[in-house]
Amino acid sequence: MRNKNARKMKPANAKHQAGARKIIVKYGELWLKSEPVKMHFARALTENIRSSFKSNGIHAFKIVRLRDMMEVESPSKKALEILKRTFGISWFAEAVETKPEMRRMEKAVLGFAKRIGKSQTFAIRASRQDKSLPFTSRDIEVEMGKRIDRKVDLSKPDVTIYLEAKKDKVYVYSEKIKGAGGMPYGVSGRVLSLVSGGIDSPVASWLMMKRGCSVDFVHFSVEEKDNAKVVNILKALAEYAPAGFHLYSVPYKAIQESITRECNRHFTCVLCKRIMYRIAEKIANEVRAKALVTGENLAQVASQTLDNLVANEGVVSLPILRPLLGMDKEETIALAKRIGTFEPSIARANPCAFVPFKPATKARGEIVAAEEKRIKNLGELIKEAVASAKKVVV
Repeated sequence: MRNKNARKMKPANAKHQAGARKIIVKYGELWLKSEPVKMHFARALTENIRSSFKSNGIHAFKIVRLRDMMEVESPSKKALEILKRTFGISWFAEAVETKPEMRRMEKAVLGFAKRIGKSQTFAIRASRQDKSLPFTSRDIEVEMGKRIDRKVDLSKPDVTIYLEAKKDKVYVYSEKIKGAGGMPYGVSGRVLSLVSGGIDSPVASWLMMKRGCSVDFVHFSVEEKDNAKVVNILKALAEYAPAGFHLYSVPYKAIQESITRECNRHFTCVLCKRIMYRIAEKIANEVRAKALVTGENLAQVASQTLDNLVANEGVVSLPILRPLLGMDKEETIALAKRIGTFEPSIARANPCAFVPFKPATKARGEIVAAEEKRIKNLGELIKEAVASAKKVVV
């Protein structure tokens, strides 16, 4: 029966041959789920790979979903880079598929053995999934090892050649390429991320994407040029999503001016974040997001002390997810560099002009609420900000 998830390739690539090169894709932690959940997640992963290929101009490919892995075929070199950035994949490898016969396996192994330098060591690692095969994993390792004229090192070999023997086929490969891990994008539901132009919020968003959340974004804009910086950051993040993002740019200058003019400047930062939460929740309800995401990190800046976080916690009914809460700043920077959001995040931008000289670090909820009531027509300002939000597709 033809796999409905398979995409047609050009005839020269579509033929199945012993010795055909494929990419074998191993699932991440979704493998630990119950069988029905596992199949649901695997289907989502298949669709994410398919969407990512198509959005990157790859139209000749084939995906076959098996119980414990996937087979991917594509003549495009970009396929490997896309798989590296696809959440839900533990690792993958370019493999040669051959028959479970010693002579056929030897031919495939010797092809990989050509890469072993004269001064390098090697090891053979074999696994036999089907116990009805007339040889054991140990048999494969011994027989294949005999064919290679290089020094064996079973502890720290320079090159390892792997063989996975199944009932009717064997995969041979020598390099496992690490995937992005986590859960397939979208299986955990939708969230709305409050994204600034800084380093932290994009990393927080990436971590939620890794846990299977599809993400929309809201940015509170004071200067028009700030939007361009945020778009550049989201373009880097979009490399990890099967499709583009929706960014809601909210004009916020009028609200910041009202806070500064009508409230105790000591509480400016706390009030600012409090009202951002309120606006974000209204947008989240419109896009059916189940939670808000922020890049807040405990005690990193004045508005993120434990007292201040607690003071604002009950201002919305949606959960506020803070994946960076316990991370060290250097850890966040290292991750930003790894995922590609660091450079656009440190591009020059104007600092916030509303930060007070001595911001509150131990705000109390009742005091902040009383200060908030001093803002004239706050409800109307919030409604206007939501109505004026511009939707940008990244």
